[in-house]
Amino acid sequence: MSASYPELPGYGFSWRSIQIEPVPVSGERITLGAIVKGDNQELLAAKVVSKPHLRKIYGREFGARIAEALSLCINHAEKYYSTNPLSNKWSPPLDRFYVGELHSSVAENIEEGLSRAARQSSSFSVSLEEEKTGSSTSPAVSAPKSWQKAIRQVVTDEREEFLNYFEKSVPVRDSGVPLTFSFLSSNYAAQFDAITETKQIQRVLVRAQSKLWQLDRLRDESALIHPKFCELLLQIPDSDETSEVSEFVEELDYEASRRELGLFSTTSPVDAARHLIEKAA
Repeated sequence: MSASYPELPGYGFSWRSIQIEPVPVSGERITLGAIVKGDNQELLAAKVVSKPHLRKIYGREFGARIAEALSLCINHAEKYYSTNPLSNKWSPPLDRFYVGELHSSVAENIEEGLSRAARQSSSFSVSLEEEKTGSSTSPAVSAPKSWQKAIRQVVTDEREEFLNYFEKSVPVRDSGVPLTFSFLSSNYAAQFDAITETKQIQRVLVRAQSKLWQLDRLRDESALIHPKFCELLLQIPDSDETSEVSEFVEELDYEASRRELGLFSTTSPVDAARHLIEKAA
């Protein structure tokens, strides 16, 4: 009797961690970011620990300063590795920041590659959330389908001609690999994501940064479609907004704005759908 093994994912990628030494000369380094590059040259540099978590760990003021410094280093790393192989050793622009060793693995896509890099390199990232929630399963790569279905229903009820714009895939020049977008018309593109509860913030951070990267690639590198406006439509919990959610939305808004993208956050799929109609009309 022959053994049957699951097929390995077909997307090869490599990654390096971005680390900080909070206490000078201590030798204790903590991974707060990751640089992921696919074998097809797709590149994603992103935080793996949110600003609210950094404030909890290091205090409000020091945590905020670390988050700002991390953003600067991520921007620098993205620019460097967009034209250099990941095997090159990049030097962070700030003291007490370091780049980790090169690692390689396989995944379904670069988004899952970032999740894998986060889980395998950062004790404060997704692994922290899994410990907190008592789950040992991998974080979901896709956003909750209920959010997307609710938006789609409202949009198609009010503008039936928009039906064919949902779940559209287009190739980008760098890789030729099709990227799928929640909504894509000639002048407007959107990705959807959702925070259904505050304990999910870490995994939403990983997903959302990947989706912002996809929108950035679409706008700058697509040979077929060049939408005038690209944004992330984010669902937030419908209970009273906590300071942690508010800080997280602020952080994502910054990540979007540095790429000249938009962020629209709301508790209501109706509001999200009508916002989408207004932008896409």
